[in-house]
Amino acid sequence: MPLTVDMKVLLKNKISLLFLWLAISTSLLGQTNSDVQLANQLFSSGNYLKSSEIYSNLYKKYKSTNYYQKLLDCFIALDQMKAAEKLIKKHSKRYANNITVSIDFGHIYSLTGEEKKATKIFDEVLERLNANKQYVSIVAKKFTKYNHLELAIKSYEIGLQDPSKNTYRYPLARIYGQLNDLKMMYETYIELVVNNRGYIQNVKNIMGRTISKDRENENNLLLKQVLIEKVQTSNESSVNELLIWLFIQEKNFEGAFDQEKSMDQRFDLNQKKIYDLAAICKKNKAFDIAGKCYDYIIKIGAESTYYLDAQLAAVKVKKDMLESGTNITRDDWLDLEENYTKLLKELGKTSQTLLLVRDLAEIQAFRLHHIDQASKTLNDIQLIASARTEDLALCKLLQADIQLLKNEIWDAILSYSQVIKAYKNDVLGHEAKFRRAKISYYQGDFEWAQAQLDVLKKSTSKLIANNAMELSLLIQDNLNLDTTTTTMEIFSRSELLIYQNKLNEAYTTLDTIVIDYQGHSLVDEALYKQYKIKITQGKLNDASELLDQIITYFSYDILADDAKFAKAQLLEKHFKKFDLASELYREIITDHQDSFYVSESRKRYRILRGE
Repeated sequence: MPLTVDMKVLLKNKISLLFLWLAISTSLLGQTNSDVQLANQLFSSGNYLKSSEIYSNLYKKYKSTNYYQKLLDCFIALDQMKAAEKLIKKHSKRYANNITVSIDFGHIYSLTGEEKKATKIFDEVLERLNANKQYVSIVAKKFTKYNHLELAIKSYEIGLQDPSKNTYRYPLARIYGQLNDLKMMYETYIELVVNNRGYIQNVKNIMGRTISKDRENENNLLLKQVLIEKVQTSNESSVNELLIWLFIQEKNFEGAFDQEKSMDQRFDLNQKKIYDLAAICKKNKAFDIAGKCYDYIIKIGAESTYYLDAQLAAVKVKKDMLESGTNITRDDWLDLEENYTKLLKELGKTSQTLLLVRDLAEIQAFRLHHIDQASKTLNDIQLIASARTEDLALCKLLQADIQLLKNEIWDAILSYSQVIKAYKNDVLGHEAKFRRAKISYYQGDFEWAQAQLDVLKKSTSKLIANNAMELSLLIQDNLNLDTTTTTMEIFSRSELLIYQNKLNEAYTTLDTIVIDYQGHSLVDEALYKQYKIKITQGKLNDASELLDQIITYFSYDILADDAKFAKAQLLEKHFKKFDLASELYREIITDHQDSFYVSESRKRYRILRGE
């Protein structure tokens, strides 16, 4: 039916009224929001009086529970208990069955010293909660808000009578933390994880803030006790995982390994956790425990998914151990060479064992100085099919290193250049470019080397960037102060001789700087290089005397703290002169506060002093 003129007018008027109503509502809502924001700001800044005036108007107008609570908070902050009680009574008439309003009454009575009234109300609240557990969360939160923490605990305990309400343990544990009841806090968090392992990472993060790396720390001991007790009474893997996590935080890798081994056998975990732990141990230089992890997997045999990987990693970790160890003998490296050779004979030379072949060649070249044998080992790689190009590039780098070792300079440059070209924007290419720049440095072409190092300072590899920066600074600091490059050329030549294991020749070359260029800035660097040569040769008394020269004559130079720390280590670990070592550690702490060695010196000083 078509609209008449009167109907059209009526419809138009209704639409106009609707838009007017919407405009007015929007305006009022905007004003209300503005008032709420102002009241919140005033409350946050401590201006409770002004805030209470705004909330009072808002409550009168809207009778909202939210505005009621805000106004009540203002009255409590202003210590206006009569006004607070009056407000609660007024609000309770409107919300007679609201259980949290009863808590408000009890809290006011508690604040005014009427403990009997408060206790009576709180007991009634808990009785109501027992009868109707759906209000557990809001009641517990209200008790927590008013700092009635014991009552909040009772509220959550009522809720936990329902096994499906495991989530209550999360806020409950926090409350135990607020009460400094760490034992109950730990136990509650553990129960939370036992019932839902989805919380395990959050719980680790929280517990991590309460413990330290010191396994004798009071909190560490408590958490360990709670976890061990739970492990003994529970078959839950999540509890074991938390205990292993704690051991790792304390760097107690032996304990972590024992626990992981027990878990692997109990829960048939296919050695994954053991293998992962080995990687953590390697990262933390706990090579002995990493080796135990791999040996455990190897003993299980080919039925383990990680059998081959463990075999490869086991010899690699032995290599890492020797490289980082002290008092390592040639026999140790010969034994390791035999291990590599035996394993390669067993596994064959394949794409999977290619890097094992590379490591063997490196040992032969740089540790045993069987350079021709190393070259032959490396040549065998050419017979391996389907090798990854990156692995082959790593082998090419080692080939170049060996060529440099044999003083085949141009061949080495060519090999490095091939890797640079193939991996121009990759870390492998950057590493090749750094080694190529070092050849220019060895040859005395400092300007070209410096140009390459300036580029490499921006490498995405932190190690390469730092190495480039270190060599660049060495060139800058010692070249720009000299009218000729003679001294720098002598020093760089000595570094090449050291690289080629021509240690006596290198020592004599460095003597030229120490004797003939006594005022040069490289003298302390030369002495430090000579100290390292003597350490390599096992001549500790000579090494100690060289450090004394640096400490005596270059006490304010850049290597002073290095020399003092090295001397302290010799005194402590080899000469057993603990008082002298302690004094040097103290000097590093007091006189070289920006030194890299301060933290370790402080630790060693306290140990030697029996603190």
